[in-house]
Amino acid sequence: MTTPLPVSAGDASRVLFTGIRDHTDILIEVLLRLPPWSLCQLRCVCKLWLEQTTSSTFLSAYAERHTTNPSNWFLLDRTIFIDTAPTPRGPIRALLRNSEPPKVSSIITSSRMCSICRKESFYDQPPMIVSYSSGLILLTGNENNYYVCNPFTGDTFLLPVPKPQLRNAESLGIVARDGEYVVAELMLSCLRSFSSVNGRWEEKPLVCPQFSRGDMVFSSGGMLHWVDLNCGILSCDPFASEPTVLFINLPEASGRPTRGLDEWIHMRYVGVSAGRLCFFDIDEDDGESGSMSLWALGGNSGEWVLEYKVDFKDLWEDESYDDYSLDEDEVPLVGLVDPLNEHSVYVISQDCLFNIDLKTKQILNCTAQTNAGREVGSSPPIACVVPPLPHLVSPYPSCLRKEASNSDPQEAGSSDKPQKSGKGRRRKSKT
Repeated sequence: MTTPLPVSAGDASRVLFTGIRDHTDILIEVLLRLPPWSLCQLRCVCKLWLEQTTSSTFLSAYAERHTTNPSNWFLLDRTIFIDTAPTPRGPIRALLRNSEPPKVSSIITSSRMCSICRKESFYDQPPMIVSYSSGLILLTGNENNYYVCNPFTGDTFLLPVPKPQLRNAESLGIVARDGEYVVAELMLSCLRSFSSVNGRWEEKPLVCPQFSRGDMVFSSGGMLHWVDLNCGILSCDPFASEPTVLFINLPEASGRPTRGLDEWIHMRYVGVSAGRLCFFDIDEDDGESGSMSLWALGGNSGEWVLEYKVDFKDLWEDESYDDYSLDEDEVPLVGLVDPLNEHSVYVISQDCLFNIDLKTKQILNCTAQTNAGREVGSSPPIACVVPPLPHLVSPYPSCLRKEASNSDPQEAGSSDKPQKSGKGRRRKSKT
């Protein structure tokens, strides 16, 4: 009987790595099964893995396999978490700390983008996530700067500052389509937008009804939607040279008294689920215990259809209530609707996020994360659907994408016209 030779941990890892390299078919199958955020990280392991994950054959196979994956979405907290450790000079990164729903994911960045400081003026916007679209997020940082970021790769681009300066983050949104994106602000007489195609801000004439306030902005199908939870939705295509506005009235609430504007965001939510516009409403005055209603916009009729209505007493009588102890004396706040499953909704109670199935009238899950709670006037977490190939989505304008790997995007986006960053002085030639 032969005695096996002792093998160190380093030798074992080298043997395993060499074995994988010799069987590329196994390597590709393993990579095809990974979630998008893990695939983005493994691209940095070696040149072989980078070449395999960026080939056209792999990208087509990965997109086909993951397009209908129901787990490819996450809840993104609007609060930005700041890494206080000193960071070296170079491109600013903002990375996703992913958690599976109902847990809330978050963005981590350095203090160079978002410092810990109090507001110095009324117009200062606190650092926060503003909007999300197809693998790109729009966020605010220091000194009212706005960044476009790919949270899967960490790449960020500092938007040039328009004149007049952006003041209201609640009227801003981002929409991505066909490898390009537009950041747009809805104003009284125009749509002010930044396009990744030309890399500059421009104003497009727009005629639209005046909102009392913009409560939320989201994108779907290449369109941007501005929501006033008291009356309706304004939708337009910001990619168009002459955008037009479509106004959609919200369905009437079931006999609830008028509330203050700051309270609507606690009781109503508008978003997209399974490709349809949805309106989620909580009415604490309906019946003895209050109720939840979910409406969907019909494709053919163009009218709102009541899909589900659940009384809270039905939840309390179900066996799942005893497992999670949703407070009977407190009507929960609106969270959001599952972007892939319209009968799955989220509500907030006692700083916990509860997942409820409106079809079975059961509480499915809950998380006790403290960042699930909200203050008056703030917004719920953002439902983010992961695109099939998130590592290919670039936050840089088309004119800067070739320079992005060698230049600091914070310097490249500091003016209205993107420019190359000139670092240092040119050396004199030796004679």
